[in-house]
Amino acid sequence: MIAVKLNGEKFHCPSSWQEITVKQYIRVVKEWDRDKDIADRDYFKLFNILTDGAYTKYENTAENDVTIINCVGWVITQEFEFDKTLPKVLDIAGKIVDIPQNPAELSIGQNIHLRRDYIDKSEILEENIAIATAIYLQPIIDGKKFNVTRAVEIAKDIEKMPAYLIYPIGFFLLRRALNFGRPSASLWNRIRTNLSQKLKKTWPQWPNPAV
Repeated sequence: MIAVKLNGEKFHCPSSWQEITVKQYIRVVKEWDRDKDIADRDYFKLFNILTDGAYTKYENTAENDVTIINCVGWVITQEFEFDKTLPKVLDIAGKIVDIPQNPAELSIGQNIHLRRDYIDKSEILEENIAIATAIYLQPIIDGKKFNVTRAVEIAKDIEKMPAYLIYPIGFFLLRRALNFGRPSASLWNRIRTNLSQKLKKTWPQWPNPAV
């Protein structure tokens, strides 16, 4: 964390992608002037996101601009890096949770809630990484059947966790859920083959005029 003082007030700002929470990451990718060129974006808005909105009385001075860009410049100079392998355990709100290394498919109910209530209503797929992870882990955490209300509660705790830890789990699940209900290429091929075979059996065989 970077300790910074603006107009006599002291704040702490993340100094790398490794230090931001899931909630901060989601806000950066969703709220930080996505429709503008990187050079034209509002860097005070970015600073406010990374400090969780703690600083609101911004004075547009050259000194403040330099201070802010020194704090948040890493966002555009560093790549967001996350663990390529799933974490073996996570500490979620003080509870140690074993993370399956080969995530199973979400149940039908889990997939429907994730697709209908979140993915289909979102602007960016990544904004759902916390709820996707919570929906998947809730039965594991509680040792009970899936409960969407409980998953929403767990998502609030996950939002406070490091983004680089949660991203590989959440995005993996989101990509799977995105394809939920869509026939795979192999399924289409099987359907096409079956139809072809049926047509051959039922379509009348016309006499060969050459005979």
